[in-house]
Amino acid sequence: MADDPLRERGNSLEEEFFRKQNAELVERLRSTKAKDAARSEMAAASGVEDGALIDQLLEYGVTPATFAALTLAPLVGVAWADRRLEEKEKAAVLQEAASSGLRTGSAEYDLLEDWLEHEPPASLMVTWSAYARALTETLSADQRRDFREALLRRANAVANAAGGFAGRGKKSPEEQRVLDSIASALGA
Repeated sequence: MADDPLRERGNSLEEEFFRKQNAELVERLRSTKAKDAARSEMAAASGVEDGALIDQLLEYGVTPATFAALTLAPLVGVAWADRRLEEKEKAAVLQEAASSGLRTGSAEYDLLEDWLEHEPPASLMVTWSAYARALTETLSADQRRDFREALLRRANAVANAAGGFAGRGKKSPEEQRVLDSIASALGA
């Protein structure tokens, strides 16, 4: 009989230990799922496929929303390069935004729409360039190249949207200057 209370306390202690251990395991699983979801969202928002680059961006506190601003500001800069925004350029920016996972009704989307209705101040690109330079300094050469290529591919799509034959293949000198400044900020 003397063993029963001791055994009960032992069982209680064991149950408490495993309850705490299980809670920690559940929390780790949740954390892993949250990180996986953040990686997926960042990949969709950025167009970047390099998992290490995505992890590094997340580690530095870059979120899909921040990344949306980071990648869409230069597209807006290209669209407004000649001080007027054509409907095809607007459509190209919105298409790139949608492919980035930006959703209608979000604060980021509302800001983007405002930039497309009213030319943003020149300080937007100055601020973007400073942020992009600081961010790319933290990346490896391969990561910087991948990031630059993904962003320039999107910016060129906007630049080509309204020019040339059937809306393809011709950039204005102003658009080319903005594209060159984007490449420069990204370490090209």
